[in-house]
Amino acid sequence: MINKMLEKQIHNARHGGKIIFPVMVASLLAFSNGAAANGMGEAFDTAASSLGETYGELSSGSKFTMVLLNHGKTTEKYFKDNTNDIDGMDRQYEWGQSVGLFFRSGKTPLFNSPVNINFNLGYSYMFKLGASYPGDVHNWNGGEKIFISEDCFWSGGEPYKGQYKCNESSPYGKVPVANIKLDWGKNKQNRGFMKIGDGFYNTGMITTATDDDALLSSYRGITAQHSYNGYIIDGAYVIGFMSGNEDKMQDLRGNANYYEPDPLNYDYLYTMRLRKKFSDQGGYQIAYGEAKDYLRRSHAAAYYNLKINPQTKLFMQAQYYYNHKAGDLWDIDVEKEIAAFDEYASFIEYEFILKYDAMQFLYAFSKTNAPRENGSGNGAFSYGFGKAKGYLNQATSGNYHGFRRDGEEAMVLGVKYDFRHFDLRDMNIQYRYHWGKAPVKNKTSGDIEYGKEYEHAITFSYEPKSGMLKGFVFNLKQAFYRPDETLGQLQPGDISTKADKTATKFIVAYMFSLK
Repeated sequence: MINKMLEKQIHNARHGGKIIFPVMVASLLAFSNGAAANGMGEAFDTAASSLGETYGELSSGSKFTMVLLNHGKTTEKYFKDNTNDIDGMDRQYEWGQSVGLFFRSGKTPLFNSPVNINFNLGYSYMFKLGASYPGDVHNWNGGEKIFISEDCFWSGGEPYKGQYKCNESSPYGKVPVANIKLDWGKNKQNRGFMKIGDGFYNTGMITTATDDDALLSSYRGITAQHSYNGYIIDGAYVIGFMSGNEDKMQDLRGNANYYEPDPLNYDYLYTMRLRKKFSDQGGYQIAYGEAKDYLRRSHAAAYYNLKINPQTKLFMQAQYYYNHKAGDLWDIDVEKEIAAFDEYASFIEYEFILKYDAMQFLYAFSKTNAPRENGSGNGAFSYGFGKAKGYLNQATSGNYHGFRRDGEEAMVLGVKYDFRHFDLRDMNIQYRYHWGKAPVKNKTSGDIEYGKEYEHAITFSYEPKSGMLKGFVFNLKQAFYRPDETLGQLQPGDISTKADKTATKFIVAYMFSLK
């Protein structure tokens, strides 16, 4: 649901790169038009007239969009107080209110060409409404945090074996969007765009947010898309990344789950994708991405909608992901024992959705292969390029857990109902039962053992597509994750619920235009 909101936001405030002051560019355009005239005085007269027209076009079509987003996350997790020798379950929660203002200028022709240019700028601020952490400390950047971690310290132990913990978290403001956008073509079968600078890039093998994210991450670079005769090709070249809970653009980094005073950086990331849709019945896509000297990722998917009768359709999809190291930088993470896999990882999934009237029934199966020999030997399929967010459309993932351990076979059964018969077609409730079986290396004996894990996932959402509430989004996700003692890696004397997680995520948002 939040991805739909992101798509609207991206549409309302096209994002991309470093902003160039509109009047400066307008002056350049105007002078270019005037330089062809005879005589310098006539050229400047023409330039002044063109400048006025250009500025008028940029101003008259401009638009301000405000985004108000209230976001909360709670997790019930294991807590141990070594001082008082107490262990049990405690709740961690964060609650924030984000206010964003995005500006999109009108369009004007670039040098009298068929290409139009416009400018985009955005600012958002995350207010801290509340936060609580077990023991009054939290792991650095753990769990896709809403706020910025502060007053941090090393808790002890060998590098990457202990924890980097923080006493405080703080609100922040940032500029996630500052770009130029070029677009061309008016025919749906032959048109495209390019964005240059900082913005929200959903293209190729990268994305601005995962399915459960409300915080928008930004990229710095160039992204482009072009459609031709039913084919859509898009891609990006990226040199910087800013996480949703960061306030500045940073270099592209390696592993994102561990704090490093001197982080591993790679120079650039590029990605591309080809999509083809056959009417409303089916289509396919292939995609590739590479972080220099770090990681390569590729993806292929095909889907088909089988119409059984006017009220019944069967959606079928098969997809395959393959990751492979791209150089010596990945080997560094392997040596530190923080890489998700040694050399390669794959993920394959089959998905079926039976749609009948207001009901939907889901079944999906996935298989993960991610060999890892060092350390615990417990590998996993990772979907990012280090800290930069990577594309992964996974049906077997729960509202909390990913079900992507090395060797894991995961499945999900689900049912979804929308309230169309109550004149609330845009409101729906969904229940999914996820389970998986996977091998894991015992921390004590080093032996490979098989265990099981489960999750009950409940989702309620409401996003009106029309009427007075258009632009409103409500999304509530509840998860009850329960691994057995093998996958939970419980030790003698541990409480039985040590590895259990109960998580809640909610989003209440409203987007509207300012005249």
